Amino acid sequence: MSSVPLSYQISAAPQAHLFQVSLSISEPDPEGQILALPAWVPGSYTIRDLARHVTQIRAERNGQDIALHKTGKDRWRLAAGHGPVVVHYAVYAFDRSVRTAYLDDQGGFFNGPAVYLRVLGQEDQAHTVLLEGPEDWQVATALPRQSGTTWGWGSFVASEYRALIDHPLLMGTLTLLDFSAGERPHHLLIQGIHQADLQRLGPDLTRICDWQQRFWGDAAFAEYHFLCMTSADGYGGLEHRASSALLCARDDLSGRNEDHYQRFLGLVSHEYFHGWLVQAIRPAVLSASVLDREAPTRDLWVFEGITSYYDDLCLRRAGLTTPEQYLRGVGKELTRLLRRPGRFLQSLVESSEDAWIKLYHPHVNSANFEISYYNKGALMALCLDLSLRLESEGSQSLDTLLVRLWQDYGSIGKQLPEGQCIHLVEALAGPALAARLEAWVTEKADLPLRALLAEMGIALHLRAASGLQDEGGQASEKTPPAWLGARWRAHALGVQLRHVQTDGPAEQAGLSPDDILVALDGFRTTAEQLQPQLDAAGAALRVQFFRDDILMETQLTPAPPPQDTAWLELLEDVDEVVLARRRAWLEGV
Repeated sequence: MSSVPLSYQISAAPQAHLFQVSLSISEPDPEGQILALPAWVPGSYTIRDLARHVTQIRAERNGQDIALHKTGKDRWRLAAGHGPVVVHYAVYAFDRSVRTAYLDDQGGFFNGPAVYLRVLGQEDQAHTVLLEGPEDWQVATALPRQSGTTWGWGSFVASEYRALIDHPLLMGTLTLLDFSAGERPHHLLIQGIHQADLQRLGPDLTRICDWQQRFWGDAAFAEYHFLCMTSADGYGGLEHRASSALLCARDDLSGRNEDHYQRFLGLVSHEYFHGWLVQAIRPAVLSASVLDREAPTRDLWVFEGITSYYDDLCLRRAGLTTPEQYLRGVGKELTRLLRRPGRFLQSLVESSEDAWIKLYHPHVNSANFEISYYNKGALMALCLDLSLRLESEGSQSLDTLLVRLWQDYGSIGKQLPEGQCIHLVEALAGPALAARLEAWVTEKADLPLRALLAEMGIALHLRAASGLQDEGGQASEKTPPAWLGARWRAHALGVQLRHVQTDGPAEQAGLSPDDILVALDGFRTTAEQLQPQLDAAGAALRVQFFRDDILMETQLTPAPPPQDTAWLELLEDVDEVVLARRRAWLEGV
């Protein structure tokens, strides 16, 4: 590795939760080479201060220590001088997520930005990595291998720094599932305790990947890796150019709970779709970033919202869910949006621009002030898809638009300019629909879902929630008569409020998140008793509660529950034109 300008030697120390790294720089800047860690992780739009996990760092030249000065929270400058330098540092890895790094005696994972120091000015050089660790462990990554056996320790190479950090690594005792899709080899590697139903997962993942490759018509990768970590209740994913990093609850893989299994398939579908929409069809604003500061964009509704629309639609079109199951998911998605008063305070564009400070930093009042470009973006994509189909009498759709994006941008490596998606809609369908799309993403208003779904022979129904666990998506005859306007959880003293909705009875009574309700009209309350007590009251109640250990009292008047729970009904009494239109949408034919 000495002949390579930049090389990393990384050793896993599981018991200490450390990755020990030695970075060899053959030709550092003689005026004082600058080193830096990225401030954020591509695909996850918030400043993460990754350098806080660097626990020790020093540099040497010819075996002698040289000065290394910290010039910023994530930057260091080597002392001036000539000749090769080796920088030794350690990264603490105990964040079980797909964004950073985790390591224990069962295995580990790291995403490149959390571990690889960037040598400023030399990002376009080749970078090599030598990995070492416990002898009985395996290693999985899409990073091109130079030495070592398949799934073993060894050395790897990247053409430049952005490629280096876009190939995460999974290690430990791995379960391997190989399958082929679109005549390309694919691999699912699972780290952690699990009872995965591999005989079911293999065919199902094949159908997802086959459908998506047929949808796009080509792919920017020759081989693909799904790197999956399991935990008790984890969930998350992050896309990369030839792989996905996945985190799931171990029970999601067993198939014992069908909803949980479908959740995992949806996660796979989402991250794999990003192999085209984000990784190949790249947003110009984010591609131009050097990862040292925020890169705000208006267009995350395109890259995340449209992907969130297609992740479950792919499962339907691939034959892995029924139309009823798919529509149940749409109902749940709409329910999540309807329960956010923030939809009247923040637009899709604002949600995208504010991702850096809001979406990844939720708090107890987030729903009152914010929306998610994943959530509303998926529903907006549904509106756009149905509008394109209706106004073109089935000759165009959102499918058409995405394939056009692939042909004009992704397949030739051309970056997508900010706002270009709306211009393409105008070119496909005319200025009227483009203007409506602009309004959908900039205005703080509800989307025309009911009217559009009706054109597909689908009725949109709204009802009150049947209880705190009601996620919507299906009919229910149970409706509590009284509404608190808050969500709560059990507490040793009574009931602790978590979210208090804007203009609801709890807020009007002066109650706040974290207040602990202990009695209603002088009678003790618990998490199980609260709703029945509210239902039986029918009038104003005296509420005794603790705030900051001070006992307080207020008057609360429960209200009828809002109609904020959606479910969709597939109508049977529709004509052949509507049936054909609906089939083309849900079957992709």
